[in-house]
Amino acid sequence: MTTTQHMPVSALQPQSECIIRSLGSDDKTAQRLAQMGILPGTHLHIIRIAPLGDTIEVTGDQGQSFALRQQEIAAMTCEPVAMPLDSELVKVGQTYRIRALTGGKTFRQRMERSGIKEKKLLQIKRTGNKPVLVCQVDLNKQVELGRGEAKKIIIERISNEQN
Repeated sequence: MTTTQHMPVSALQPQSECIIRSLGSDDKTAQRLAQMGILPGTHLHIIRIAPLGDTIEVTGDQGQSFALRQQEIAAMTCEPVAMPLDSELVKVGQTYRIRALTGGKTFRQRMERSGIKEKKLLQIKRTGNKPVLVCQVDLNKQVELGRGEAKKIIIERISNEQN
């Protein structure tokens, strides 16, 4: 089971998902979020981030769309559920499941030829500015991915793995 952690605002990227565990200690912000229907236990999906980064568009459990300020998200305690492979939340040595490939047809075909498919397990060997190095668990095959490719691969933590 994953532990609750504060998801830093810098880690938010389109396609990231988290579950809200706490609305934070600021009563005014917590009340505003609660009035919008954002409560602990709500599953948030990041749709897009404004060019200057202050406003973040998210969708909630019921498909409702919200525009939240960066400060509101920073106040919340969230448990990351899914994120792009290039996220700063990805930990070297941890195993993840591929949830989705968000690129176009050619990208999907190229990834499938190299064995990267939805629901497959990947172990992270290297992250950062260098190409991301992953090991396909079932094939024991290592693949280097560029940053653009890593952005299009959405992964999720495996729930039975200890942090």
